[in-house]
Amino acid sequence: MDSNDLFVAMLGPLMSSAPHVLVCTAGLVLCLARRTALGSAGVYGSLGFALLIGGSLVGLAGQAWFLWGQMHGEATPRSLALSIGAFGVVTTVMHAIAMGLLIAAILARRPARAA
Repeated sequence: MDSNDLFVAMLGPLMSSAPHVLVCTAGLVLCLARRTALGSAGVYGSLGFALLIGGSLVGLAGQAWFLWGQMHGEATPRSLALSIGAFGVVTTVMHAIAMGLLIAAILARRPARAA
C-alpha cells in the first residue's frame, strides 16, 4: 500500500472536518484582527479558536494513524485501540479547554450588571 491509498481513505474525514476548521479559522482571524477592541476577550477567543483547530488536527492525525496501521497490518488491534483512545482523550481535553476559553471570552465582553 502506498500513500495514495491513505490519502483516499482520509478524504472522508478531511471533508467532514473542513467546515469546522474553516469556521474556527475565521473566528481566529476575527479575534486577532480586533484584538485591541476586544481586549482580554480577544486573547481568550484567539486561544480558544486555536485550540479548536489544533484539536481537530490532532483528531485527524489519530484517524490517519489508525488507517495507516490498518493498511500496513503491522500494529496489533490492541495497540491501534490504545493509540486511537489516546488521540481521542487529547482531542477531547483540547476541545473542552477551548470551549472554556470561548465562554470566558463571551463573559469578558459581557457588560457588568448592577446587583
